[in-house]
Amino acid sequence: MKIWQLCFDVNNYANLQAVPPLTADEIQSFNGTKKLSSWSPRRVEPIETDLELGDAPGFTIPVFSQKACDALMPLMEQDVELLPLTCSKGAFFGVNVTNLLDVIDYESSVFRKFSDGKRIMAFQKYSFRMCDALNRCNIFKITDEPTRRAFVSDRFKAAIEKNALKGFSLRLVWDNGENGMNSV
Repeated sequence: MKIWQLCFDVNNYANLQAVPPLTADEIQSFNGTKKLSSWSPRRVEPIETDLELGDAPGFTIPVFSQKACDALMPLMEQDVELLPLTCSKGAFFGVNVTNLLDVIDYESSVFRKFSDGKRIMAFQKYSFRMCDALNRCNIFKITDEPTRRAFVSDRFKAAIEKNALKGFSLRLVWDNGENGMNSV
């Protein structure tokens, strides 16, 4: 099993920006809690006009095109909310990852803690515990980083590739060695 960090190819595809910009509190509110019932569509527009707008443009939170949502929804419907955005370039949705998992193997991970010695500041190396929750999930965040990047499964990565979705850039963060490979 491999776990990938969900990133976006911001060098080759246009990024989106909210108009007006999101506040720091709005950004921090994407912490695994549900938002759909109180969501009002936000207006977003491309920052770079000379680049193609992919299916996963760079933004503060994950944003997927209608095509990406259609292709990936069967893998993520229990774990995300799709938040409609208003864009002059087509249908896009903020992807609010609501599935927070406590699946970190702290003994094998490498991380720094805040000065209080209790909270994790940043991971240098992720390691995950093999468990049912991890096997079932295709997209999730971890409880130690609820406002940071999401993680995805090999099934999710394969669906991106099968559907030729543009703008995704997945970073391998963990391999349990099932195929003779070690943690990254």
